[in-house]
Amino acid sequence: MNFSRLFLLASLLWLAAPAEASPPVPEPSSRPSIAGPPMRVMLVRGAYPGCEPNCEEWIYAEGQIGTESLALFRAAMDAVRPRKPPILIHSGGGEVFTAMAIGRLIRSRGFDVAVARTEFPLAAQPSAAASEPAAQENAQEKKNAQEREREREKEKGQGKRKGKGKAEPPKARGIARGWRAACASACTLVLAAGARRYVGPTAFVGVHEIVRPEQTIMQKMRYYQIRTLREGNRIVSQEKVMVRETSAPLRLERAKASPETYRSVRSYLVEMGATREVVDLMMTAPPESIRWLTRAELASTRLASEERGGETLVAYTPPARAPTPWTPPPAAQITPLAAPPAPTTSGPATPQPVEPIAAAEARRRIFAPPVRPSWFDLNRGWIVLFGLAAAPLLWAILASLARTFRGFPTAQRRDPILPPTAPSSD
Repeated sequence: MNFSRLFLLASLLWLAAPAEASPPVPEPSSRPSIAGPPMRVMLVRGAYPGCEPNCEEWIYAEGQIGTESLALFRAAMDAVRPRKPPILIHSGGGEVFTAMAIGRLIRSRGFDVAVARTEFPLAAQPSAAASEPAAQENAQEKKNAQEREREREKEKGQGKRKGKGKAEPPKARGIARGWRAACASACTLVLAAGARRYVGPTAFVGVHEIVRPEQTIMQKMRYYQIRTLREGNRIVSQEKVMVRETSAPLRLERAKASPETYRSVRSYLVEMGATREVVDLMMTAPPESIRWLTRAELASTRLASEERGGETLVAYTPPARAPTPWTPPPAAQITPLAAPPAPTTSGPATPQPVEPIAAAEARRRIFAPPVRPSWFDLNRGWIVLFGLAAAPLLWAILASLARTFRGFPTAQRRDPILPPTAPSSD
C-alpha cells in the first residue's frame, strides 16, 4: 500500500517537473558610462544627409564640470547671439558651485537643455554644391582673422590692449544621439536651469550625495615683523611689515559636503523651479554610487519638462513636396484607338482547341504554390514516439490509483467481548 502511494507521488512530480531547466540569462548593462575628460563646449552643425543649407545647430557640452566650464558656456552663448539653439549635455557631474553658476547663466539667457550625446562621423561633410560657398566663407574668415592678429600684435608692441576680439568656441559637424546619454551628480543642476528640459526615454538622470573631492591647493604663508618706535618707556609708533612670503601645498581629504552646501543647493533648485525633493533623493545614494531617477521622479521633481529625446530637437526632416496638379496632354499628342477588325463570314468558324481536363489539373498542380506543412505533420514521428513511451507509465499510474482506492479498509462487524464467568460448582 505504501509503495503504491510513493510510486504515484513520484510519477506526479515527474510529470509536473519541466523538461529542461533553462540557464539564467544575465541582464545586459543598460546604464551609461559617465566617467570622462574635462568638459568641452563647442558649436555643432548637423551632419545629416541632405540637410544643407537648413542644418540645425546646437551647443555641445560633454565631460566633467570644472572651474573653466563657465567661461566655455559663456563664450558659446555669446557666439550664437541672438539665436538660442538647444544645449545637448552629457556629463557625469563635477563642481557643484560651478554647475550652479552655469545654470544661472543658462536661465538668464533662456536656453533649452536636453540630455543627449553628440557623435562626430568622419564622413560628415557638406555636399559638393554647398561646399564651394562654405570654402569661400572660410577663406574670408581666415583672412580676417590674420588681419586681426596683425592688429593685435601691433597694439601689443605699443603697449595698448583694446580687447576687440573674444575667443570663439570651436565648431564641428556632428549627429545627436539620445541612446545611453547621461546627466548625473552636479549635471542635474545644469539640467534644472533649462527653460525647457528634455529627457528622452533612452537617457538617464542620476543623483548621489554631494562630496568634496580630494584635492591639493597651494597655501600662502606670510611672515610679518612688528617694528616699534620708542622714546624712553613710551611707544611712539608700531608698524607691521611683511618679511617674506612662501607657498606650500595643502592636501584636502575627501569629505562629505557641509549643511551650508545643501542649503545652497535647495535654494538654487527652488530658484530654478524644481522641488526640494531632489536633495532628499541625493541623500539616498552614497557618493560611490548613482541613483538613476525614474520617469515619475523626473516629473515630480520637475527636472524634466518633456519626455523627448534631444536628438529629435535637431534632427533633419525633409520638407514635404507639394502635389503636382495633373494637366491633360495636348490634343495633338493623343493617339486614337484603332477599331477592332471586323469578323469574316466567308467560311465556317474554326473551333478553338480545348485543353483536356487531365492536362489542366496537372498544370494546376505543377504551378500551384507549395503547401506549408503544419506543426503536427513535421513532428508526427516524435508525437507517436512520446505516446508509446508514456503509455506504460500512464497505465502504471492508473493501476496504482485503482489499487489504492480498492484497498481502503472497510468496516467489519465484530462480536462484543464478554467478561469471563466463574465456573459453577454444580
